[in-house]
Amino acid sequence: MKGLLAIPLFLAVLPTTATAQSSAAPVLSEARFEQVALTVTDVDAARTFYRDRLGLRLMFEANNMLFFDVGGTRLMIARDEARKRPERPGGILYFHVEDFAAALVRLQGTRATLVGAVETVQTTGSGSLRLQQFEDADGNMLAIMGFVPR
Repeated sequence: MKGLLAIPLFLAVLPTTATAQSSAAPVLSEARFEQVALTVTDVDAARTFYRDRLGLRLMFEANNMLFFDVGGTRLMIARDEARKRPERPGGILYFHVEDFAAALVRLQGTRATLVGAVETVQTTGSGSLRLQQFEDADGNMLAIMGFVPR
C-alpha cells in the first residue's frame, strides 16, 4: 500500500518541477563568444605560430598575453609557466574556412603538426563538412573546418 501511495505523490510533484525549470529565462541563448583563451609556455613561439604561420591579425600584446582577431572574436594566448604539455587536449578550437582545400594546402605549408587525416564530419546531397586537426607549438589542438561542395 505504501508503494501505491508514493506513485501519485511523485507524479504530482513532477509537473510542478518541470514547469518551474522551463519558465526560467535562458542565460546564454543570445550570447556570442567575446574572447577565447589558450595557455602556452612560450609566448614568442606562439606569436610566430599564430601571426606568422597562421596569418591571424595580432591586435595587441600585454603582460605576456597576445590578442588576435579571429572573425570578430578575440583569441587570447597567455603564458602559463606552470603549464605542461597535455597528454590529451582539453578542447579544440575550430576555425571556419570558406575554401577547405586551399586552406589545407596553406596549413600544410606552415609546417604545423597535422593530427590524423582529413575527416568527413557530415555528408549531404550538396557536399560534405570536412576538418583537419593540428597542433600549435604547445600542443593545443586546433582545426580548420569547411564545407566542400560536390
